[in-house]
Amino acid sequence: MEHLREIVRLHELGYSQCRIAQSCGIARSTVQDYIRRASAKGLRYEQLSQLSDSEAKTALGKGQRTPPERKENIDFAAVDIELRLKGVTRALIWQEGIDQQKWNCSYGGFCRQYQEWQLRHQVSMRQVYKGGEKLFVDYCGLTVAVVHPESGVSRQLQALVQIW
Repeated sequence: MEHLREIVRLHELGYSQCRIAQSCGIARSTVQDYIRRASAKGLRYEQLSQLSDSEAKTALGKGQRTPPERKENIDFAAVDIELRLKGVTRALIWQEGIDQQKWNCSYGGFCRQYQEWQLRHQVSMRQVYKGGEKLFVDYCGLTVAVVHPESGVSRQLQALVQIW
């Protein structure tokens, strides 16, 4: 807690989070956490300097034990189907569920429960191929531009790969 006041003071003076972390000898993520908490509560250095360590901790919401996360009733089959759509991420689905009040768990808890569900429902099928029999293309992004080597015609490649 001795760094808390110094972190807020240096932040108010305009120092970067990296410089504050170096001067206090702590991780930048810790600096970021304290600054975020102080900003959310509207606490400034003058106010924090008048509080004791335990009062400052309580004011920032640190040191308070939260009850252990209970398992939420989440339909991970529907989540898994949604994740297969383009542009959909776990964070997006989690935030949507929080906004619609479908569940009340942290993002980390959501990801852990989803991974546990995936392990229980793991499906695989071994397929044997001869070398050169098939072509598999893996690319990142929504579309890829492909130029025909002979004609120079460019077209957007989407779901299927065609060889000219």
